[in-house]
Amino acid sequence: MVSKLTSLQQELLSALLSSGVTKEVLVQALEELLPSPNFGVKLETLPLSPGSGAEPDTKPVFHTLTNGHAKGRLSGDEGSEDGDDYDTPPILKELQALNTEEAAEQRAEVDRMLSEDPWRAAKMIKGYMQQHNIPQREVVDVTGLNQSHLSQHLNKGTPMKTQKRAALYTWYVRKQREILRQFNQTVQSSGNMTDKSSQDQLLFLFPEFSQQSQGPGQSDDACSEPTNKKMRRNRFKWGPASQQILYQAYDRQKNPSKEEREALVEECNRAECLQRGVSPSKAHGLGSNLVTEVRVYNWFANRRKEEAFRQKLAMDAYSSNQTHSLNPLLSHGSPHHQPSSSPPNKLS
Repeated sequence: MVSKLTSLQQELLSALLSSGVTKEVLVQALEELLPSPNFGVKLETLPLSPGSGAEPDTKPVFHTLTNGHAKGRLSGDEGSEDGDDYDTPPILKELQALNTEEAAEQRAEVDRMLSEDPWRAAKMIKGYMQQHNIPQREVVDVTGLNQSHLSQHLNKGTPMKTQKRAALYTWYVRKQREILRQFNQTVQSSGNMTDKSSQDQLLFLFPEFSQQSQGPGQSDDACSEPTNKKMRRNRFKWGPASQQILYQAYDRQKNPSKEEREALVEECNRAECLQRGVSPSKAHGLGSNLVTEVRVYNWFANRRKEEAFRQKLAMDAYSSNQTHSLNPLLSHGSPHHQPSSSPPNKLS
């Protein structure tokens, strides 16, 4: 059986055995982890409970996970690995409720991923997030997963329950289609996206304008929106390709002109597109990760501030060392510490 295990599985099994777990305990734990009749993990026919005369259920895993009547859990699966109960997330319920052809394709894709090796899927999702500069916080906000658990699953292959993986895979499948649509939008819409990106930057730098420009009707709509539907604004995140370009430019010129900054904008967006495997002519599809002249200006300003701060720290440390080295000399040379050579005066 060992020959059929992957290297990672062999390491995990060896670690379990070396920790003192006996063969009997390990076999019992494996038996408890076998799927119960009401909870499937593959796209096979899900058998019903013993004694039931009904026809077998041929619904795939996704339907089983989102079906409110199928509350069966794996043995020992009373809560998530991080100690919290995890009800069916809204992202799964929403996709199950849709009857469109696209939704059916997404459900089929999620089912396919659930039937594959979780570690392989985790590495694929992690690579996609790095390629498109997607922070884990975005996944957490959409799926409701614990960020620490998500990070361990993506980076180390830490086991994740089927329902949680279904939520993660649903986000992944939807995100792929969303980004694909962004890059396939027309040039006309790219102008609108660029304008919106500039507006977002102004609102981020000057939030008071957001309050002033919001009318009474808008305020009521914002207040009536459920709290659980409010999503964090996807903050801009510098990608490694752009950072490499900017650091090289900073070594050449620490305060570039506007023309030089605009050239860097074009170079960065080109690099970000190539990183994602799309044509630079579709840079508008970068969305919130679109590099602009304002962002390049702020990047250089922040680097200059950091450099000035480091220089100040170095000067302060140098001055402090100089002071400490002079103190012993001053104390030894002080007349108050020199012994008197003349005898004390005697009182007559």
